[in-house]
Amino acid sequence: MMLAVKVPKQRAEEARRHVIKLGLYDYSRRVVRDADYVLIPVLEKPGPEYEVVEAVLPPAAEKKVLAPRFSYDILGSVAIINDLNMSLERAAVVAGEIIARHKAVKTVLLKRGEVSGDERVARYIVVAGEPETETLYRESGCLFRLDPTKVFFSPRLAGERLRVASQIGREERVLDMFAGVGPFSIVIARKHPDATIYAVEKNPEAYKYLCINVEINKLVGRVTPIHGDAAQVVPALTTKFNRIVMNLPHLSLRYLPTAVVALENHGKIHLYTLEGRDDEKVVEETLATIGGLELVFNRVVKEHSPKSVIKVYDIVKTN
Repeated sequence: MMLAVKVPKQRAEEARRHVIKLGLYDYSRRVVRDADYVLIPVLEKPGPEYEVVEAVLPPAAEKKVLAPRFSYDILGSVAIINDLNMSLERAAVVAGEIIARHKAVKTVLLKRGEVSGDERVARYIVVAGEPETETLYRESGCLFRLDPTKVFFSPRLAGERLRVASQIGREERVLDMFAGVGPFSIVIARKHPDATIYAVEKNPEAYKYLCINVEINKLVGRVTPIHGDAAQVVPALTTKFNRIVMNLPHLSLRYLPTAVVALENHGKIHLYTLEGRDDEKVVEETLATIGGLELVFNRVVKEHSPKSVIKVYDIVKTN
């Protein structure tokens, strides 16, 4: 017989999170439900606030749960399971293995909604570990403090950030129109000490972390954070830019005319889009409508869903 916390259905999620936080969740067994109660497997009694009973609980799924079809990212002390359809029971097992494999991970989040809204925030729930979701993540010699439940950040764009940084010329003026917590701006500034970077961000939480990250990477005065909507901020800037990064995939095309006006002749835009796998003509038609732009490079950056991808287009202003 095994120990289990017995709680009414309406308190099950609260109790599950509590025993996970205490480190008492038994990942080797499954949660069992009946009409009125839920039995949550535990290693020992968590305290007097819950009824603990002896019960026969079926074993959890085998440890092949981390097969390639399950996707997770690690941001410092926080791991994120990216499977939107994964059950909480399955996620708890996966989370236990992630924590066992990655000793630095203290919190595991399960993604429950795609990035959406003007502030570009996905929805997550804590499925294991501590409730603290702020973390410190290291990439390409840079440090990023962030909270993935409040801001957008993708570690899968690390290679793309280095690709863009590798193209920067001497004393370039760079505009990061949708800077988030600063990954493009900060990687560029660290790789190119003579570059001047303006980083615009609308989400107040992301802007807060952007300012923190500029400071902890010792880039104050070289990266200029600006809080506001790029549609209003960019036209008010007097600087013309050699390069503009537009990492707002679901809305970037809407802002492209604004970026073109702010770009020097022969300057380059790195435009990120969210599109169906066969929608490339939409971007080409937009460029033709604006005029004076040449598409010099494009590729799929990452899969977004079975039917859509994130793509990057490198575009040069020709007049």
